[in-house]
Amino acid sequence: MPGQQHADKLYNIGSVGEATFVTYAGGRQIPRHLSLPPFQPEVFLGREDDLQAIRERLFSPGGHLLLLMNGEGGVGKTSLAARYYHACSREYQHSAWVLSEPDTATALLALAAPLGLEFENTMQTGERLHMLLEALANLSRPCLLVIDNANDLSDLEACCPQLQRCSNFHVLFTTRIAEYAAAEFYRIRPLPVETALKAFRTHYTAFDPAEEPIFRELYEAVGGNTLVLELFAKNLAHFNTKLKKRYLLAELRRDVEKSLLNLSASEAVSIRYQAREGIRKARPEDVIAAMYDLSQLPGEEQRLLSVLAVLPAERIAYALLERLLGEEETLDQHLLSLARKGWLEYSEGDSSFKISPVVQEVTRHKHAARLLQDCRTLIRGLISGLNPETIHADNYRQAAVYARLGEAVTAVLPTDDDVATLCQNIGNYHQDTGNLSLSLRAYETMHTIQAALCTAEPDNANFKNGLAISYSTLGETHSALGNLTQALTFFEQFNRLIQELHEAYPSNVEFKNGLAISYERLGNTHSALGNLPQALAFFVRYNQLKKELHEADPANVSFKHGLAISYSTLGDTHRALGNLPQALAFFEQYNQLEKELYEAYPANVSFKNGLAISYSKLGETHSALGNLQQALAFFEQCNQLDNELHEAYPSNVSFKNGLAISYEKLGDTHSALGNLPQALAFFEQETQLFEELHEAYPANVSFKNGLAISYSKLGDTHSALGNLPQALAFFEQYNQLEKELHEAYPSNVSFKNGLAISYYKLGQLHEQQGDLEKAFEYFKQDLHMTELAYQSSPSHAQFRKNLKISYNQMGDISSKMGKTALAESYYQQAKALG
Repeated sequence: MPGQQHADKLYNIGSVGEATFVTYAGGRQIPRHLSLPPFQPEVFLGREDDLQAIRERLFSPGGHLLLLMNGEGGVGKTSLAARYYHACSREYQHSAWVLSEPDTATALLALAAPLGLEFENTMQTGERLHMLLEALANLSRPCLLVIDNANDLSDLEACCPQLQRCSNFHVLFTTRIAEYAAAEFYRIRPLPVETALKAFRTHYTAFDPAEEPIFRELYEAVGGNTLVLELFAKNLAHFNTKLKKRYLLAELRRDVEKSLLNLSASEAVSIRYQAREGIRKARPEDVIAAMYDLSQLPGEEQRLLSVLAVLPAERIAYALLERLLGEEETLDQHLLSLARKGWLEYSEGDSSFKISPVVQEVTRHKHAARLLQDCRTLIRGLISGLNPETIHADNYRQAAVYARLGEAVTAVLPTDDDVATLCQNIGNYHQDTGNLSLSLRAYETMHTIQAALCTAEPDNANFKNGLAISYSTLGETHSALGNLTQALTFFEQFNRLIQELHEAYPSNVEFKNGLAISYERLGNTHSALGNLPQALAFFVRYNQLKKELHEADPANVSFKHGLAISYSTLGDTHRALGNLPQALAFFEQYNQLEKELYEAYPANVSFKNGLAISYSKLGETHSALGNLQQALAFFEQCNQLDNELHEAYPSNVSFKNGLAISYEKLGDTHSALGNLPQALAFFEQETQLFEELHEAYPANVSFKNGLAISYSKLGDTHSALGNLPQALAFFEQYNQLEKELHEAYPSNVSFKNGLAISYYKLGQLHEQQGDLEKAFEYFKQDLHMTELAYQSSPSHAQFRKNLKISYNQMGDISSKMGKTALAESYYQQAKALG
């Protein structure tokens, strides 16, 4: 075979770019185009720099004769290669374009005919390829060979060394493969959003400039994928004209939020992607679904794609994936393999992996039947990371990541008991950190899943228990939001289901414990609604079941802690009913159990928090009994524990709320002891914490109510110190917040009472300032709200006492204003209360 140098002396052509063939020695003519040229791109925008960079890479002295142009599917690699072919073919003696299907060797053998090669029938593929490459190597330089869609790594590894022998050729591959040591790469990125918009408008001429923000959202949702945006633009063009719109861009955006592969309006559009004859027609969803063939990947790599398909389409660190997937031995190898093959993007700087939203959608679609099982380890890893017992271990830093990932996972996975548990743990995290709206959303998803599971298998006790728990979580959240009537409905459904389970399985301690908890939830809600006798009845049942559970299994700390809480609820209710000695006895039992638990498990924050609360309850009761020094000692113990908890877990809003309340109790006690400057300092600390909580979580009614009360305490103290203008300002802030709470939740008896008290304090202050008319009006509003609170809960001792005070106050102010008959009427009503 003559060498390349000898061949260069023998060929004869016209000017490069003009002749249609090259004449070699002996008159042999070989076409300049060894294949049909590729079709010119319909639209070519924003790739001029890429075009120039590729030419420089190939033509520069010492340049790379074999270049892999890589990028994700649909990013525009083929269009750029086709543009290069047409723009630069005049600079090459011969050019060829082949599609690497079914493999590169077979595709290259299609060049045999224009080269005048004939193969014996018995000749194997390898021999034929060797003969072809020999012929290619003897063509005059420079030549161009473009191999499109070369996405098989093993095929690439087999053909590249062979092609590198043809030093007279510039070989340009389009590929998704991202790593191959024997070749140079040129990465193709998605078009910038502004350029992508221009291309979009070229295909969709009825585009309205007002829709630009929606386009930007769409661009982000598909990761800037050029082909997908082209398909969507052409689909919109089919349905819309400048005169009439039948399928809006906003509707497309909403469809894409649910699925790229299920548009509500879809029509076949003309497309050149993977078209054998230049142009074909297909629905956008069909083209997108065909972009990626997962079946060629090993099983473990397919499973990992399923996992990444349900996580957010963002960079995820390898260390995080390793934690979530149980430190699988070969995880690193499979991830790197997927990155080499172009399925994932790997960032060496932070050892992270990223999947495109288009690959995610295709994977979820093609793996629909196996997606849940592929993701089982991931789901359980997230559940474990959001375990309520350990969720605050690093001040919620890990939990915050797991909750965000979990929300993405639960949004796309099918109905499953583990997915429901994950939703519950996500809701618990948001509840701990004070975001009740996100907590409610997670619990609602949990409930939807559990209801579907129960409908499918009504006799499955575990599913029925899960549904019962979902009612409980919804009730707790609505209770925290101040929706007590809704909360009560959910707790009644919880109680009904768990009663059925306990009756069917009386020896199942989980169901018995669930029944106990349902009585607690009902008791708490009736107590908040002012129905104290009903609340007490539920708390007695709660306490009885907890006693039985603790006696049957005294080593179970959960049952012991539950028994402690049951004593606390009985104490709260007896105190509200005015039975202070009984309340004190229950709080002492509560405190004793919490002490034992904390001493046995000092690292358990729930037990430490429980002990702090028990000290607070004892302090409140001793204060009501007039034992102020004892009360102060208990409040100081509570405050010390609350400070330690808040310092250790500053992101836990429950601990921050507890600390704020402990400052309030200390302030109350110092105020009662006559230490007003000390009291003021504690109330200021309380207010600062509640302002931070309310600002961070404005929808949380408990924090808003806490802030309102803190303003009341500041008003009381400034009034006692003689700072009446400051006191008035705080009482007005108190009144404003209580008004908002009552207006938002008119059935909440606690907010009725709070608003009544705020009017009473404003009345007192205006009376002190001598403005009897204004004081009379405020006292009148106080009386009205107090009557409503008392009517809601006539058995509530404090409400009865408040009403008597209001009648007497109206009598006093009426008397001062000279309204003697009216005053006497109010006094009689006060007397009638006993």
